[in-house]
Amino acid sequence: MLNLNTDQLHTFVRACELDSFSAVAREQGRAQSSVSACIQNLELDLGLALFDRSGKFPHPTAAAMALLPLARQALGQLQRFQQAADSYQRGEEPVLRILFEELVMPDRLNDVLASFSQHFAHTQLQLRSSSHHQAVQSIAKGEADFAFVTSGGSYPSALEFNTLGRQQILCLATPDHPLAHQQPSSLREAARHRQIIAAMEEGQQRWQLSSQVWVCDSLLQALDLACKGIGWVNAPYELARPFLKSGKLVELKLTSALSAWSLDVDLLWSAKTAQGKAGLWFAREARRLYGNYYSPPIDKSDSY
Repeated sequence: MLNLNTDQLHTFVRACELDSFSAVAREQGRAQSSVSACIQNLELDLGLALFDRSGKFPHPTAAAMALLPLARQALGQLQRFQQAADSYQRGEEPVLRILFEELVMPDRLNDVLASFSQHFAHTQLQLRSSSHHQAVQSIAKGEADFAFVTSGGSYPSALEFNTLGRQQILCLATPDHPLAHQQPSSLREAARHRQIIAAMEEGQQRWQLSSQVWVCDSLLQALDLACKGIGWVNAPYELARPFLKSGKLVELKLTSALSAWSLDVDLLWSAKTAQGKAGLWFAREARRLYGNYYSPPIDKSDSY
């Protein structure tokens, strides 16, 4: 295996680009003999003639020109390697694992993730949807770093949590749905129409009113089915917002406390795992995101 180093590769690249060992020496503040020796050692290591020295100035050979882009790529990778190592040495995590219940995933989460990528270029994010139970267990077992879940009362002692805000639950249907033409509508009238329910976990069906129900395990699928006029659906505002903006769905006004349903959103993390710089930043921005967009009142006229 060759024992190449960064100095050899950098000197080789600059010698190819400048067509002069003396120019490289001046640029690097070293003797020309040192540059020549560096190149010669590289040629010996590779068993190749990298420069034609028959003329006044050394000229890269065909082999050198073929190796040049690979040398540049190797230098770039070494630089990224060093930058990543420096980031981890400063306390940034190599990876953050984040779980979300579908019910509490904000529409504008990707704005936070885009900002995260600019602040922490070397921290990988692993984002997965999860049921409430799975999210709690994953945090407790150290299999995830953060989880955004609907508030579930007590948690295992190994977990810490913050309640981030309250999310309003809307009743939705297409603009031509009978309930949309009778606003406000009574609970009795709503119960006469098919309701689409998202059961996030086995046996867990929230906000069922009608005896005529379709059940699916994806809230986004439930919203899409509602857009096709199959029935009406309950959904958190953040997930419903794009459908409201496009006009595919409208909010139904039902004359009861049903219209005031809401969910509290908790951020979970392990009490046993110290958070690094990336984790602390993410938690802070998550609190701002959920605080801004979930705390009442919710303004449905806001833009993307």
